[in-house]
Amino acid sequence: MATQEKLHIGKMIKAVFDESGLSVAELARRIHTARSNVYFIFERPSIDMMQLLDLCDALNHNFLDDIQLCIGMKSNLCPREIHIDLYLDDLPDEKTVRVMRFLEELEVEKRLEL
Repeated sequence: MATQEKLHIGKMIKAVFDESGLSVAELARRIHTARSNVYFIFERPSIDMMQLLDLCDALNHNFLDDIQLCIGMKSNLCPREIHIDLYLDDLPDEKTVRVMRFLEELEVEKRLEL
């Protein structure tokens, strides 16, 4: 399976959703969106960071860990540098802390690989 397919965030979210026991309507309510958008999320290979963090909360699952694990498993196929533009002012404080913690963990692992 290609790396891009393994990193398909919509498929990751759908798998966790299927195990959650929630209905699509309940998930949509928890992430403040329409039911039809939930189905769209399941099909998308990428996602907005704020929406991903909302899904982490709604499904009580850390997708950032899943992404980190997948990248680590296929590091020889992934680019050596990843450029991310984040506007943390747009995030609530608790989500900013989670994003910063995730980025710090990536930096630690990067240093350990050297």
